[in-house]
Amino acid sequence: MYNKMCGLSCLILSIVVLVSCASGTPATVTATPGVPTAQPANPAATVVAKATTVPSAPTSTPKPSGATATPYYQGKTIEIMVDSTAGGGTDTIARLTAAYLPKYIPGTPKIIIRNFAGAGGVIANNSFTEKARPDGLYLIQNATSPLFMQLGKRDMIKYDLTKYRHVGNVARAESVILVRKGLIGRLTDSKAQPLVVGTREGGETWQAIPMWGKEFLGWNLRWIAGFGGTSEMELSFRRGELDMIGTSNAYVIRRFQEEGIADMLATVGSLKGDKFTGRPDFPEVPTFDSMLGAKKPTGVPWQAYIAWMGPNLVDKSLAAPQRTPDNVMSILTDSFAKMSKDAQFNDMVKKTVTDVYDISVGKETDDLVKLVLSTSPEALAYAQDLQRKFGIAAQ
Repeated sequence: MYNKMCGLSCLILSIVVLVSCASGTPATVTATPGVPTAQPANPAATVVAKATTVPSAPTSTPKPSGATATPYYQGKTIEIMVDSTAGGGTDTIARLTAAYLPKYIPGTPKIIIRNFAGAGGVIANNSFTEKARPDGLYLIQNATSPLFMQLGKRDMIKYDLTKYRHVGNVARAESVILVRKGLIGRLTDSKAQPLVVGTREGGETWQAIPMWGKEFLGWNLRWIAGFGGTSEMELSFRRGELDMIGTSNAYVIRRFQEEGIADMLATVGSLKGDKFTGRPDFPEVPTFDSMLGAKKPTGVPWQAYIAWMGPNLVDKSLAAPQRTPDNVMSILTDSFAKMSKDAQFNDMVKKTVTDVYDISVGKETDDLVKLVLSTSPEALAYAQDLQRKFGIAAQ
């Protein structure tokens, strides 16, 4: 199910980037095979604003040409909608995919990226479900937040991730909680000013650590919700507006440490059986369950914590709309599988996102999404109660 990643030197090719980022306003980025520019490791991207709209669904679906005919994707353009702002992990994975996937698709189509941030991915997914054509030319790159939003059965949700046809998924290593340098002591000082935690809509997997930490360890925290994505939270953290963030991006973690901005507090860890194990690339960081010690909860509260970790399995998923034809999906999933073995692609993932990750393809990703969305009602209710208690539940 998972591929063992390897890293080799990458050949840098050029990319033309067109970006316009705003909540509910799409941004368009044209990518050709090569190395993407708009990512955390490369702040010098060329930016030009251009607004577009999502086309309405057609009355028919495509029929790709046979092996001896002109390839179905020849001369076409694939659009990947990203559910968050430019610069974060989800956006970076999308841009890497846009750069490396075309060379494995017969016909070598162009791929453009459109950032469509807002409401924890709900705006993007609602629009995608309503308007994206099932012809293999419209895909969506999701983070974990849309999973949480669907689990919460929010009224605003008009999508169903279990009905998407998934091309593949890149699951990064578990998140590490970062606290601004010298502030960890305030976590247990009730008389001190609370540490400020950033979130999109309270749905990131790493939010389980501050939430359960406040509930069972008495951590002195308060939340600010409404961020467009990880990149916005990282910028606010750097400016001193936030005191705690979580990220699985090894590059970002090391950068904040090297600059003396942050200390590493804890990691979610990887669940193996009934135990959590730490990240191999940051072995000095304790898992949160080990920090709980004797205060570790049992029953529904702990089941809820475990359930919250489920979306780690579905971290950065790429999907096509419901009713996308099998022959089109076969082209996309086969190409994604080949891309996942590309040495340059893997080298760039390691350089810009994380050293440790797993990749699933096609039905494997479909099954993971369905597994995550099968959380028990009792565990779900407990997690939602904590969100409401701490003021980070989306309406």
